[in-house]
Amino acid sequence: MKKAVKLLAAAGLAAGGGYGICDLVSNLLVDRRFVVPEGFGNLVSGADMTDMRAISEKNRLWLEDYGYERYTINADDGTKLIGYLMRPEKPSKNFVFCSHGYRSEGRREFSGISQYYLSRGFNVFLVDHRASGESGGKYIGFGYYESKDSVRWLEFLNKTFGEDISIVLHGVSMGSATVMLMGGDENLPENVRLIVADCGYTSAWDEFKYKLSAMKIPEKPLLPAVNTINIRKAGYDFRDTSAVDAVKRAKVPFLFIHGGADNFVPTFMVYLLFDACASKLKEMLIVDGADHASSFVSGREQYEAKLDEMLEKTQTVTA
Repeated sequence: MKKAVKLLAAAGLAAGGGYGICDLVSNLLVDRRFVVPEGFGNLVSGADMTDMRAISEKNRLWLEDYGYERYTINADDGTKLIGYLMRPEKPSKNFVFCSHGYRSEGRREFSGISQYYLSRGFNVFLVDHRASGESGGKYIGFGYYESKDSVRWLEFLNKTFGEDISIVLHGVSMGSATVMLMGGDENLPENVRLIVADCGYTSAWDEFKYKLSAMKIPEKPLLPAVNTINIRKAGYDFRDTSAVDAVKRAKVPFLFIHGGADNFVPTFMVYLLFDACASKLKEMLIVDGADHASSFVSGREQYEAKLDEMLEKTQTVTA
């Protein structure tokens, strides 16, 4: 009898410890209060992002000096969302909506790319997704919530600046998954002319599965257990972030961009996304040697040339 009690107690401790680990992993993934150390970020991404951060900070200071207007809306669930508008020198009906990556924010992620769009006469609209930057919210949605929030932002842009504006969606990393999910949303406004998806994953589930495999950690039982906790805590399933399923419903032209040396969101994912995309006009750019989210810096000339080409093909530039 005593032996049985000891076995049950040991099993309980093991289960409790297992749950504690899964809960910790869940918090590290989606809870905004958990800050990922820089060194750990370099380890997980497989690249040293120190130089990229220095460039990003330099561009951010330029952006702050350039100036912007601040806007606020509420998401469907009441979460307060913050956006920032940078205007070009001359009035324009062209807008680019910029969707940032995981644990980033709009003004930092797009401080470099915004210079490109401003020089082409675009209004640049940067957002802080929920649980990021100045926006409210506790949990990161890996595109699930962000895509719905962003459609609300597009409705705001049309209402505020007129439905005759022309909109480009440009997303990087998680922001790329977000704009791809928007591309398959039946509520996407008709004046979205082009979607630029830079280094996006096929789904959050696929991305986590890939990273576990790279670290020699079995998918089961960790990933299903963490997903179950996330459903209870954050209210969504990691499998509901499938960009592959979304682009199968896409009608808007797409430009897929990916770094050829991306070890964080593996390059093979962009081929799966491109093949699945139902858009009549779709193109792809692979920037050789570029790490995750560094294609614009590593291959700026070819990145801008491809963007120029797609903007012309979609007749986006109307100013």
